[in-house]
Amino acid sequence: MSTARLAAHADLPGVEQLLEPGALSALHGEDLSLLRGRLKPGASALVAHCQVAAVADADADADADADADADAGAAGGADAARGPSPEGIGWTLLIASPHKRDGVLRRAARSGAEVHEHTGPADGPFLLSGGLEADPRLGRLVHRVLRSLRQTPRVLSYNPARHLVLHLPQTGQVVRIATRPLDDLLQVTRCWTALGVPTIAQRPWRRRSSVLVSEHWGTGDLAHHAQHPRALRAAEAAGAALSQLHDAAVAADELPEARLGERIPATLPEIAALLPEQAPAVHRLERLLRDRLPERPRTGLIHGDLSPDQVLLDLQDTGSLPQIRVIDLDRSGHGPLGADLGSWLAACLSADTPELGAALLAGYARAGTPPEADELAAWTARALLAGAVDPVRRFRTDWPILVGRRLELAAAILEDPAHLTRLLSAAPRGDRGAPVAATGPTAPAVATDSAATDPAAPVVPAVPDAVTDPAVAVVPERVLADGAVWAVDRAWPHDGRGIPLELRAADTEDTDDPEDPEDTADIGNVEDTGNAEDPAERTDSATARRGPRGARLDPETGEVTVFAPGTDPRLPGIARCLDAHPDAEVVSHRPGKRAVVRVPAAGEQGERYVKIVRPGRAQRLRDALTNAASFDGPFRLQQEITADEDSVTTAALAGRTLHEGLPLEDGVWRRAWRETLTAWAQALAAGPVTPPEGAVHGPAEESAVLESWRDRARLVDPLGSDLRERAIEAARRELGRLTAPERPALIHRDLHDKQILHAPGLAPGLLDVDTAVLGDPALDLANLRAHASWRELQGIWSAEHARIAREEIDAAALRARIPAATLAAYESGTLARLTCVYAFRPRWRALARELAADLRPAPGAPPVAPDDLLHTPDERTVTT
Repeated sequence: MSTARLAAHADLPGVEQLLEPGALSALHGEDLSLLRGRLKPGASALVAHCQVAAVADADADADADADADADAGAAGGADAARGPSPEGIGWTLLIASPHKRDGVLRRAARSGAEVHEHTGPADGPFLLSGGLEADPRLGRLVHRVLRSLRQTPRVLSYNPARHLVLHLPQTGQVVRIATRPLDDLLQVTRCWTALGVPTIAQRPWRRRSSVLVSEHWGTGDLAHHAQHPRALRAAEAAGAALSQLHDAAVAADELPEARLGERIPATLPEIAALLPEQAPAVHRLERLLRDRLPERPRTGLIHGDLSPDQVLLDLQDTGSLPQIRVIDLDRSGHGPLGADLGSWLAACLSADTPELGAALLAGYARAGTPPEADELAAWTARALLAGAVDPVRRFRTDWPILVGRRLELAAAILEDPAHLTRLLSAAPRGDRGAPVAATGPTAPAVATDSAATDPAAPVVPAVPDAVTDPAVAVVPERVLADGAVWAVDRAWPHDGRGIPLELRAADTEDTDDPEDPEDTADIGNVEDTGNAEDPAERTDSATARRGPRGARLDPETGEVTVFAPGTDPRLPGIARCLDAHPDAEVVSHRPGKRAVVRVPAAGEQGERYVKIVRPGRAQRLRDALTNAASFDGPFRLQQEITADEDSVTTAALAGRTLHEGLPLEDGVWRRAWRETLTAWAQALAAGPVTPPEGAVHGPAEESAVLESWRDRARLVDPLGSDLRERAIEAARRELGRLTAPERPALIHRDLHDKQILHAPGLAPGLLDVDTAVLGDPALDLANLRAHASWRELQGIWSAEHARIAREEIDAAALRARIPAATLAAYESGTLARLTCVYAFRPRWRALARELAADLRPAPGAPPVAPDDLLHTPDERTVTT
């Protein structure tokens, strides 16, 4: 019955003998099994087939290898998919067009390959058959490759007139032959490799991009080993790798588009034609899918056709986590992230291995943010519909039943997205590996202590409600642009044009620039040997000269627009400055707001720093230096050399920032801090004390800053929202106990280690006085104290460096008669703010969550951080 349906659909006389193994075997006079094929109604039918004896020989070889490996103690046996030899593989074509029939014969004759033309009607359709070297589209390339080999290959995959994959057992290589150039595949493979996502490198064969060579790796794919005890762990590893891939943003027009086909799968009309009784259901599914798929999904680098048979694993590796490689990147490119997860889940549900789907989601959710439930269901349904004709193309005798089941499953998921979660939650675990639960955006967050002690308890990553917010945009760790991988060094809140990013070459270190509430950071400090940025910035002038690049992230789609080096549409002064000074380099760049360019010494002019802002806003920088005049004297400030409408040029300041951690020997570190705090006290004493009404920055204003940062961070790091929320609320309660400062003074307001320079014999240098304001002096010291604890937690300072800094800060607080409770309240606010600021820094995002967790008070307990982070102010040690 199923063959008759296919024959009627094909609408070609005599097509029945291609669609049934018995008839096909009788046609060729040998036992054949069908592999796959394609039907073009009224035009052609093309099938690939294999000698049954060749399949038996391949199975025997694989069993022998498995026995040998088992005797040697191998974990998982040999790769059972070695495949038959090329001689056992062939194709048969029934074609209506005489011109296309002539073309097949002509191409085969060029390589001397034999095509057998079977007897049939003179006016067609025409029946042809042949071996791999006579393939209608691949034949010539196959002929050249096979003739160049000095060993007998095995056929791993064959799709007639599309591709052929060979395994070379003696050299351990895999050769892929395609009808089209595979330059896109090479490009995306290089990107995957550069990002560290586990895949297998490819290289062209004899400079032909349509023939690629790679390593034969592992002991089989995850679909073949789905029942292995380590299968779930391998699926988890695949989920983590997929999250790593998706986290890399893709610059506009950087990669080819992923080969996903039409938004609404083109297979739907074919299904309706094959199964006319299903046509109403198909049309309804089409309408549902059109409504459910997001119009502007988050996009990035995707696999494009992810399924368990695309994941190789090495079962001989006995490490805690199975080693995997993700292969078949033919469809990889720029596309919607949800398509990969939907493709995997659809494949698992179709193969009745939902536990592999749940495991992949668990691995993905631990490292990234899954789509919301409705979107995940829509992409899964789309993949089910796009693959619904696979049983037809693989000649499953029960294809009508299998196609119908996929249609029913897609309908159930589209109508009720929670149905997908229920299917995954009900996935049996059996005896395969560590506990892995069904995990989806709608799954309850039930990670409890029992999960850690009960090996059968499900582990469900806690995903806050914010994950389902379509506006969530997690800042990626890396961006693909200009064929290279760029690390996201810093990011800033959405400014109406996207999320600004600062990118640096992936082989340079994170500079971790200042983190003030308004982020008016300037980098205009140097010592005799160079600027006093992070020391990593001075180790390789060639690397540093490339400088950071600006970019913008679209929070809705995840797409990134990367600016050309040294440019910014809203900061034209950058390009103008670099044109005027060819040896200059960009030091920092906040897109759309400001940049700092370092100009090397030339002639009588020393080294200079040019701070660039939007046209017409440079006067604000000049006014800030004037308003902070009381700091000039106790501190060395940047001295203006020249200015115009969008830039201010200042002379470089000698010294090293305290961020770099000066030597402890001979008291250098303690002396630098004592001199800094003495200068700070002198500047406060010399500054104005009578503020205009309502212009004092006190606890209420600081609390408002915290509230603002909480909302900003929620959109880029939803997984840390709950931790930050509790830490911020605790800090705001402490700030709420304070009153407005009785003795306000001109304070820096964003004083931390990167704003202060030490040079022996000179007064301390001070940067970024843009934020100076009349306020509570306790805020400056609290900023310094909080940063000392944070630098220790980051591993940038040693515990001794942090301890000495805190001692000197506490001594300055006592001299200034700042109450311990006041200092502690502001310090808790700064630490809570840092958890938000560093949510925008991919390198430090996880550590910022840890800080937020440490700041979280226990129910009913006062909001005091642990002793290893915050030393209780009442126990301060004062060094005289």
